Amino acid sequence: MAHHETHERTRIIREVEAVAVVDMTGRLPWKASWAMHFGDREGLLEALRERWERMCVVQGGPDGHQRLRRTHAGMLRILDAHAPGATEPRRLAG
Repeated sequence: MAHHETHERTRIIREVEAVAVVDMTGRLPWKASWAMHFGDREGLLEALRERWERMCVVQGGPDGHQRLRRTHAGMLRILDAHAPGATEPRRLAG
C-alpha cells in the first residue's frame, strides 16, 4: 500500500472516530468515496476493528483499556452494533 493510500485510510478512520464522538448511536458513517479505500462498509468495519485491537495492545493493562473505552466510546458503539451476532439491527448510515 502506497504512503498516500495509508494516509488517506488513516484520515478516513479519524473522520469516523470524530463523527462517533458526536453521534453515539452506533451508526456507521459511510461515504461513497471511501469505497476506493475500503471496498465497502464491511472493509471499513474491519479497519476499525484492527485499529481498536492495535490501540488495546499499545495501551495494555486494565487502566489503559478503561481509558480507551472511555475516550473511544463512540467507536466501540459502532463496533458493538456491527459485531457478528449483535442483537441490535445493523445500523448503517449512508
